Amino acid sequence: MRAFIAINLPSEIKAGLAKVQDKLKIISPGIIQAKPANLHLTLKFLGNISLQQTESIQQAITGLIKTIRPFKIKLDTLGVFPDDRQARIIWIGTRQPTAQIQQLVSQLEENLLSFSLPQETRHFQAHITLGRIKQPINFLSLKENLDIIKSEIPDLNLEFNIRGITLYQSILGPGGPHYNILKEVNF
Repeated sequence: MRAFIAINLPSEIKAGLAKVQDKLKIISPGIIQAKPANLHLTLKFLGNISLQQTESIQQAITGLIKTIRPFKIKLDTLGVFPDDRQARIIWIGTRQPTAQIQQLVSQLEENLLSFSLPQETRHFQAHITLGRIKQPINFLSLKENLDIIKSEIPDLNLEFNIRGITLYQSILGPGGPHYNILKEVNF
């Protein structure tokens, strides 16, 4: 099964992100929006895992209860992956990840490593995928428009408490992905 570990978002944050997505629609109809119900802050994409690995991952995330306490995060910037000229994903995230989220990701990686799951080699960027670009788009225009939207983000007050993490199963379908919660852990 395809799986990932993420932070589930409060409904008021999802509502604020839907406002950002509405602004993205104006930029280009070629941006395929993530469904508001599916918005989450990705901590680790696991890919295809076995049922046995799922049990190990649940143990690994349960082990975080002892070391991590609830903390706040503020969504204050927009970006694209992989880069401005080849933008494929539009995301919202934090300019400066807090020490707590860095500790959470580091501890999560360490716990998963003890269950023989591979460690992430890329730099962690706390982000929420808002949309995917499937059609060619003028990157200069995209950058200018994203800068305008970015300047409006502080007005949305996208700050919230992180109280736990969730292990999700991702089922891909013709209407987009569907996520099932496999395990929720509160700090």
